[in-house]
Amino acid sequence: MGGFTNLIYFKEYLSDNSLSRIKKLIESCGEFELEYKLDYDLQVKYNGTHYPFRIYYTDAEDDGDFDSVSKAEFLKKIGYIPKCYIGFMAWTNQKFGHKFTAELMSKVLDIENGLVDFSAPIDPNYTRDKEKIRQFVTKIKGKIIELEYDNGNNGIWFTHLVDKEFLRNWLGHKKFYIPN
Repeated sequence: MGGFTNLIYFKEYLSDNSLSRIKKLIESCGEFELEYKLDYDLQVKYNGTHYPFRIYYTDAEDDGDFDSVSKAEFLKKIGYIPKCYIGFMAWTNQKFGHKFTAELMSKVLDIENGLVDFSAPIDPNYTRDKEKIRQFVTKIKGKIIELEYDNGNNGIWFTHLVDKEFLRNWLGHKKFYIPN
């Protein structure tokens, strides 16, 4: 079963203090291999099973996906272009991976404020209907933003960006899951 990727975008570059605190947090979660600065392969043991994750830091200026269209959408929707982000990859699409990733992102947001990109819309009923999705997510407290993108099929689709309040409320929701 495939996994998923979420990102936390940061308005400014992370300070050395924030980076150090985030590193300690990640390293406290399980067995890891540190490849570079904040690039981890992480194994988390839960109920006798090892779950693989990848956590990585990227300078947005170096990311080819941040083209002029993406930058314009960020400026339009949030008022700035993020300087950097941390990616959180789960290699499997298991319930534990969803919960672990959301809890880890929540703890990172306690260290440094940012916006979580779920890389897809939150649509637990799998409607693929923008209005039904909007009606559902607006009932959850916190900030939620739709970032639009060209889906490659001559259409526009969107991903959800959320703040830490929304993330925490979503984590406690009965329909919680990580979109993929």
